[in-house]
Amino acid sequence: MDLLPILLFILGIAFIFIGWRGQNPPNEEALTALKGLAYLKREIIRVQDQIHEVESKLLEYKESDLQLNKQSLTKSKENKLKEMDKVEPEFKQIEPPQSVDPYSPLSPKYKEVLELAANGQHIPEIAHRLLLSQDAVRMILRMQPDGGNKR
Repeated sequence: MDLLPILLFILGIAFIFIGWRGQNPPNEEALTALKGLAYLKREIIRVQDQIHEVESKLLEYKESDLQLNKQSLTKSKENKLKEMDKVEPEFKQIEPPQSVDPYSPLSPKYKEVLELAANGQHIPEIAHRLLLSQDAVRMILRMQPDGGNKR
């Protein structure tokens, strides 16, 4: 789009040069064509300026929207952390089992998940307390009847 005004300008100069070289007096049609080219060039430049203006406004809008999204995400994270802090004291303190079978195929984390579930805690609470994903806790609880062994 930036080359079009330049090309039209060069084309206009070429027409002037051809008219001058021909030593013919400029006719009405050539003058009208040159005026039309000049008008077209002005209109193209005006449209380009408008496009640049719209692009800058769009860029400003995107930047402000991005900042608003960052602020809202930060606020929502803060709210979630506050909620987690409120929920944290409600966790029951479970003492580790006093007699651990050294030959048991279950890992201590697996046993702790089963104990927390047996005490009535929900999957999100167990996952948060043991720093596991909720999917991992669900998998362990699904494997419970199998004794932790995959078949």
